[in-house]
Amino acid sequence: MKNSKSEGMTLIEVLVAFVILSMTMTVILRINSTTLRNHQVSARYLKAVQIAQSRLEQMAAEVQESNYSQQGTDEETYRWSYLRQPYSAWTEEKLFAVPLSPIEETITLAWDAPGGERQVTFTRIGVVRVKP
Repeated sequence: MKNSKSEGMTLIEVLVAFVILSMTMTVILRINSTTLRNHQVSARYLKAVQIAQSRLEQMAAEVQESNYSQQGTDEETYRWSYLRQPYSAWTEEKLFAVPLSPIEETITLAWDAPGGERQVTFTRIGVVRVKP
């Protein structure tokens, strides 16, 4: 005599198992897509920081003027704007063996992203040698 309960799974049990599996897979796929989207955003920000740092170093090496601005694009994606101006917050007179002038350098990078434009801005204070 066979027990009818031990012969297999009922249709209801199979359907419940599929519902649980589909709900679990939906959650896993949403987590995965969010992770990929965040990775892409982070990669864009990292690239923008690298371009900004590169541009600031390039301008510091090439330009000796206290007032200077320039704009351009990098990799056909990032738009950048560079501004160098005298640093007005430095009010006390400093005595240096070499005549130096305090400057403020600002670089802004912007790019189009899903959901709107993103941008980063960096400012640093430095000095340039004053021509006698």
